[in-house]
Amino acid sequence: MKSTRIFLSVILAAVTCSSMAQGIIIYKSNGTTEKLPYVAVDSIVPYAGDKQPEALPDPKYVDLGLPSGTLWADRNVGASAPEATGGYYAWGETEEKTSYSWDSYMCTSSQCGTSSDPIRANYLIRSSYSLWEGSISKSEFDVATKQWGAAWAMPTKEQVQELWNNCTMQSVTINDVPCTEFTGPNGNTIIFSGDAEQGYKNNTSFEKTFSHYWTATIYILDDGKKAYYFTPTMTMAMSDYRNYGMQVRPICVDRNAVDSNEQ
Repeated sequence: MKSTRIFLSVILAAVTCSSMAQGIIIYKSNGTTEKLPYVAVDSIVPYAGDKQPEALPDPKYVDLGLPSGTLWADRNVGASAPEATGGYYAWGETEEKTSYSWDSYMCTSSQCGTSSDPIRANYLIRSSYSLWEGSISKSEFDVATKQWGAAWAMPTKEQVQELWNNCTMQSVTINDVPCTEFTGPNGNTIIFSGDAEQGYKNNTSFEKTFSHYWTATIYILDDGKKAYYFTPTMTMAMSDYRNYGMQVRPICVDRNAVDSNEQ
């Protein structure tokens, strides 16, 4: 497969150089065509047939001995291992996508905090975000609950702060991935990936900074346009625009349900 990919890539490069064309035209069996500029094509890879993606391992919770008893997941939503990146999700959305702009978000920037905001519309009983508890944890907008089930939820800003206040942190490398290890009062640990190649997704670009994780808490001082996020090496949560794609590290809200699934 690798040799085929290289061979076809060489053919593509040769055609580009010889014809000085601007791109390629794909003729589909349904009679339609699609034009792609050469700069948009990395390589052409044949495949034998559609394959279902391999199932990810079930997440596990870790008891760090925190005062509240909060149990943290051992990995990110969509991750195959604790050090893996996992998926990127706009705040309040539960599926990944190719664009993280306001145009592709559940509402526009100007609609945030109004009745046209799907999240705000679900809390019309409140007169403003400042009177709303400000958390989507365990709601239909919680990607952890949606992807992993009712036993899991996005952490609130306060739960993240508790993690910082009660754990020691150190930089470690797991399978060549730089990470931050949190050690709880009882000696148990969790790993947050901190690879500088991961960062977050802003509009259609990929910001190469340290990893960013959404909390479930809205930022109430900007008309609902922002939510709180954190990075593993920070000691306080910051806010950013809801349309950005970030990683999510859930907490377990029903350990009995998780335990029963493992039996």
